Amino acid sequence: MRAGRCKLIATLGAIGGIGWIVIGCQHEPKQRPAPAATVAQAVTVVHNLTDPLNADRPIEFDTSPRASSANWVTARPGFQYSHSSAQRGGVNPCAPQKVDASDFYDWTPLTKGRFIAPREGAFNAAGHFDLILHFHGDDPALRELVHSKQKFVLYSVTLDPSQSYGTLFTGTDLFNSIVLQIERSLSKSRGSETHVGHIALSAWSAGFTGISAILARPEAKRVNAVVSIDGINTPRQAAQLKAQLQPYVDYARRSAAGECFMFITHSSIDPQNFASTTESAHYLIAALEGRPQAVRRNDALGLELIEFFSRGNFHVRGYAGNDKADHCAQLALLRDAYTALGQLWHSTAGGELRPN
Repeated sequence: MRAGRCKLIATLGAIGGIGWIVIGCQHEPKQRPAPAATVAQAVTVVHNLTDPLNADRPIEFDTSPRASSANWVTARPGFQYSHSSAQRGGVNPCAPQKVDASDFYDWTPLTKGRFIAPREGAFNAAGHFDLILHFHGDDPALRELVHSKQKFVLYSVTLDPSQSYGTLFTGTDLFNSIVLQIERSLSKSRGSETHVGHIALSAWSAGFTGISAILARPEAKRVNAVVSIDGINTPRQAAQLKAQLQPYVDYARRSAAGECFMFITHSSIDPQNFASTTESAHYLIAALEGRPQAVRRNDALGLELIEFFSRGNFHVRGYAGNDKADHCAQLALLRDAYTALGQLWHSTAGGELRPN
């Protein structure tokens, strides 16, 4: 019998959010029926991973070999290199970057720290506003809030390196005092009563100790979101590491269940005397019985995404780089976090998710 004609067949499907397509060749009989021929060849095409926080910027799976360790959770970070300023498009991530903040009023000082509010769009019909409490880096936080186009009220405090953000909130009522001062100030300037709706704790670098202190206190129940940018460091001793990260583990579990939101990032900086932000992030993922995906994507300010994990509203993003510039560049990730918060909070019924 002469060879039959070849008809292309395709099978589509999806597993765990990863799309695939199999293409093959099936022979058709030319004159009389014959047993179906086997598929001559199959080609599998795996699509990029969709980022739930930014669907317009897909992430590429990285299938290249990576150094392995007997314990990936406690393994020291790899990717020990840093991009030059030229490779970052001529930008020094640690240098001040101008931004047009004319859509915001001037900073208003409080007893500790200061806040800034949008000129329009901050309040809903009931007079509620969303509040970001940011620790470490006033101007960069405002810069990324402006770029995110979110209408949040931003509180920020930046301490001298000799001072601790954790001490500010340990055994004090500063958290509630800050919220109350902002509510009273905005009520006075607006001419009508205002109250906070959502509250997010946001920090870069050493500012994470402020988040740690608040999460360990009763007022943590008022917190709707936690954003820590390349900052969670702990001792490497297992008992101390576990104790200091337990509030984060508890919040990560709640976020994975959709009760709140958590966004954690890490660089590949490898400190000698304490656990890196990589190790801390891996500990949180492992506590949820997960494991990060090996990926590649170029992000803002020369950042190179190398690890990805998302479950529910719990998100971890890991980056290459072991230098000061890589640490500063991570501040640009506040933009992604603030944008995601705006989408999450204002997609709920009535536009607001009340604190517990």
